[in-house]
Amino acid sequence: MTPLEYLYYAGYRLDRYLRSSRRRALSAKTVSVGNITLGGTGKTPLVISLAEEASRRGLRVCILTRGYGSKGPESAIVSTGSGPIVDWEEAGDEPFMMAERLKGVWIVKDSNRYRGSLVAGEVDLFILDDGFQHWPVERDLDIVTMDAGRPFGRGRLLPLGNLREPVKELRRADMVVFTNAEGENPAHEEQIRAYCPDVKFFYARYRVAGIVPPKGKLLSLDEISGRKAYAVSAIGSHRKFLDTLRNGGIDVSGEISFRDHHSYSLADMERILRRAERSSSEIIITTEKDIVRMRVFLNDEFPLPVFALRVELEVRDENFYNIILD
Repeated sequence: MTPLEYLYYAGYRLDRYLRSSRRRALSAKTVSVGNITLGGTGKTPLVISLAEEASRRGLRVCILTRGYGSKGPESAIVSTGSGPIVDWEEAGDEPFMMAERLKGVWIVKDSNRYRGSLVAGEVDLFILDDGFQHWPVERDLDIVTMDAGRPFGRGRLLPLGNLREPVKELRRADMVVFTNAEGENPAHEEQIRAYCPDVKFFYARYRVAGIVPPKGKLLSLDEISGRKAYAVSAIGSHRKFLDTLRNGGIDVSGEISFRDHHSYSLADMERILRRAERSSSEIIITTEKDIVRMRVFLNDEFPLPVFALRVELEVRDENFYNIILD
């Protein structure tokens, strides 16, 4: 561990100690979904999938989220189950997108998840979005998502790498879900079992469900079949987004990426449009999280059609949700 990593780790340990000293349980069963690396590991798709499955089984669900990058009040009810009741800037792009997708699910934004839980309605299940490093709240189950290609990131702690905490801290996890996985990886399992011998491993892959216009319902990929697409994203892993598009049979004629949670400006949209036209693209395609931040510019006069790719996380083991929810 380098001096910079040691300083980061010392701060991490102090923060954990102070915030864990008054750890409290919520009023219902609590499942945390998180990760140990920065960047896209499939955490949000898993939160959505878990909330959908719990709702299908008749459970009353509330997602508690920090609302990274949001503005306005520190605490806000994003949805009571019928869609967003605040704008995306107040909610944060991911909570707003989840509120649009999930019906019958409460979503509360608050950096203090315990306080956030107090304003929710009758709840059977709390889901902590990005909760693995949220120390003040007890949980019944900890799920960690890891990218199957690089589960340990670059192998270094922040700020030299993208590990939020050492790999040994996976000993707190009950389940590890390898996302974007083509098959099982016994070597990675063995490395993790050295710290947590009882953890359960699962493998998941992304499935393209269709495309969504700026204001409208889910459409089939057939709607854009044969049309050249210009790919735009400001997410944790632009490369994975491109791979998903190409694996879905979409003809990517050009692409541009921005920093995660980037707030698009008129100048950005004009730049995207110029590049798309230069690449002879017929449509612009982005993520559901990104289109939330673009909508203000996407009126009927915008020259090219813009769609968001809807991606769902498919866990291969059919018992995965039974183990969590039963």
